Amino acid sequence: MESITINNHPMTYTESGTEHPRALILLSGWAQDDRLFKNLAPLLSKDFHVLCPNFRGHDAEQTLHGDFTEADLVDDVAKFIEAKKLEKFNLVSTSHGCWVNIDLCEKFGTAKLDKTVVIDWLMTPHDGFYQQLKEGQDPVNYHVGRQSFFDEWVAATDNADVINHIRTEMPWFKGEMWVRACREIERAYRKWGSPLDRMEALASKPQVLHVYSQPLSSEYRDFQNNFAAGHPWFHPLHIPGQTHFPTLESPVPVAKAIRDFYLAS
Repeated sequence: MESITINNHPMTYTESGTEHPRALILLSGWAQDDRLFKNLAPLLSKDFHVLCPNFRGHDAEQTLHGDFTEADLVDDVAKFIEAKKLEKFNLVSTSHGCWVNIDLCEKFGTAKLDKTVVIDWLMTPHDGFYQQLKEGQDPVNYHVGRQSFFDEWVAATDNADVINHIRTEMPWFKGEMWVRACREIERAYRKWGSPLDRMEALASKPQVLHVYSQPLSSEYRDFQNNFAAGHPWFHPLHIPGQTHFPTLESPVPVAKAIRDFYLAS
């Protein structure tokens, strides 16, 4: 594990495949870290310089100097890219780390980021989801909302990596981080309505690959395919799985999808 100071906070990260000229920066969601990519990063490092930076407050000591927002994470990652002197790079993000990804696409523009990959980003928020976010922002009873997410995510799986991630790795983060995460995630959805609306608002649109496993409903797949038909920059790819964590559950097809997308001529 490497560490660099960004905006007065330690940003820990893993790095592999340094012999390759093109860098891939893998961004997790809130209350997650590089362990989300433990199965995926080794596969990608065969073709890419892979970096997995952990967001502010997501280091081993959970170091914080006051509150922060999603916009701060965008600035942190941008400064990380600058500090590492990365000339050729692309992004891969998961879950609500995808809001950071798209904000970075807006910041750098398509001259620098002409493609990006988002993984398992909820495209259709619903009342139950907003209720979970509301419960998760209660500083005393945040664990109620958190547990409802956890129960939902492990209900249909026996995948040991996914179960460990949800029952051990994510709960390791303090309640303060969970409350902040739910606040920032709700703020993004209330502002934009849907990730599709956020991406459509970009003045200059990169090619976007959305890799996802859940939900399994044909309606969700049709919704994205119909949007893609009218927006040729959006490319949904369904990789069937039992969970919302394809980087852990299905690393081989996910790595292939990312490799094919970025290395296509």
